[in-house]
Amino acid sequence: MMKPAPVIIVDDDPDEHELMTDIWEELKPSYPLISFNNGAELLDYLQSDEETPFLIICDIHLTLMDGFELRKQILENDSSKFKSVPFIFWSGSAGESQITKAYDLSSHGFFIKPPGFNELKDLIKDIIAYWSKSEIPLIHDRY
Repeated sequence: MMKPAPVIIVDDDPDEHELMTDIWEELKPSYPLISFNNGAELLDYLQSDEETPFLIICDIHLTLMDGFELRKQILENDSSKFKSVPFIFWSGSAGESQITKAYDLSSHGFFIKPPGFNELKDLIKDIIAYWSKSEIPLIHDRY
């Protein structure tokens, strides 16, 4: 059996990476966590021969390119293996136009980051549980 595909977090805030590491230590999901500071790092990873992610959670406010531009570039990729990877946006705050734009880019969810550790841990637990039960195309190489 192959190892589980990773959950990827894209956020330019080092505190968010530390927080997610702490959440991973408590939840102990079977999926490894990989963190990137910006979209360019994620695009490099996706274009490498690394495994296809299980899930991508991306902040909308990033350096170099925002989360929306990152999502657009992923969608424009000809590789079919990225078409079934759930792509979720999150942000500390967002307006209606940002939420609409996220769904215009075929995102699979948009979440406002809760202020407390336990609330964020519960949100991440729910997101992983939901996508763990979702079916994916057989052409996908996640498993």
